[in-house]
Amino acid sequence: MSKIDFYTNVADPQEFACRLADTVQRKKERLLIWLDSERSLDVFSNRLWSFGDTRFVPHCRLEAAEAAETPVWLAATLPDDLAHPVLLNLGPNLPYAFERFTRILEIVGRDPASLATARERFRAYRERGCEIEHHDMSQMQT
Repeated sequence: MSKIDFYTNVADPQEFACRLADTVQRKKERLLIWLDSERSLDVFSNRLWSFGDTRFVPHCRLEAAEAAETPVWLAATLPDDLAHPVLLNLGPNLPYAFERFTRILEIVGRDPASLATARERFRAYRERGCEIEHHDMSQMQT
């Protein structure tokens, strides 16, 4: 069963997503980041290339030729046949067949819409028997 990590009260979800991606890849884990559109994918990709003053998060599109050698993949759609260790869900919905992922990372902003979406996802994961861990990021400096 998948383990779900909710990071709540995040001041800047996109910046936090970059830091989370950096942490996962430095732990030598492979990460798939799911975004809601090709435009969002391009914007987030640019953020990963310029993350921090002196570092970046190596990544590519899931379908790229270099994907096998790259620790972080970006996708605007989830393929039916992919099983992957870690998914960072920046998409609009609960991932279908999420059991394919060992771990799913959910980032929740401070706005009412993000909180409402997170509550729905939390319930859905819990109803399916997932192990859920909550990380309150309200005290984190941005």
